[in-house]
Amino acid sequence: MTAPTNKWRPVSEAVLVLGATMRLTRLVVADDLGLWLIRYPAYRWSNERDPRAETWRAKLVSGLDCPFCVGFWIGAGVLAASRFRLARPVFAALALNEIAAHLGSRLGDVRADE
Repeated sequence: MTAPTNKWRPVSEAVLVLGATMRLTRLVVADDLGLWLIRYPAYRWSNERDPRAETWRAKLVSGLDCPFCVGFWIGAGVLAASRFRLARPVFAALALNEIAAHLGSRLGDVRADE
């Protein structure tokens, strides 16, 4: 006897992957936590090695300000990680957090300086 299949599983997986990708992209590009943990150390790494403005390191780090650039690589990583069983609850938490943050920003639940 075969196990029953859930016809909505691919849709739910796609929604979770999309939500997790959106949240992680926002974390890197827009959130203070991403600034402190990812972008500032990357800027420091780039400037310590070579302080000139147009080096390959500076160009690489400037991509951290671009949601399309960051979103592509995060999306690729999320897709690769989606093969693991533990990824589903993590992606669900990230997707719910993205929905809450998006609704909060649209409904005015976020400070004006953010």
